[in-house]
Amino acid sequence: MRETIRRLSRELGLSEATITKTYKAYWLFIKETIGALPLKEELTEEEYSKLKTNFNIPNLGKLACPYQRWQAVKNKSNKLREIRHAKHKGNSTNVQLLGNNQE
Repeated sequence: MRETIRRLSRELGLSEATITKTYKAYWLFIKETIGALPLKEELTEEEYSKLKTNFNIPNLGKLACPYQRWQAVKNKSNKLREIRHAKHKGNSTNVQLLGNNQE
């Protein structure tokens, strides 16, 4: 990474600090954009498709999360939350929830 920053600094005639700040700002923008999405809400596939849920990153590819994958992750998270809640209540009978929808 450090060598790439040095190379870009030489090629573009910019300081290494400027290159580093620009790189960090780019990823911070992506992180904040994803963090601002209303993903904790119940969304239809149509509503989800209207959100900015993918980014084309030059020389890396497309960073994306299709609706079906989001639903699977959300369901798994909810099941784990239920298990933790049951465990805190002292009820260990809900452990079977993990068997549902495993990937």
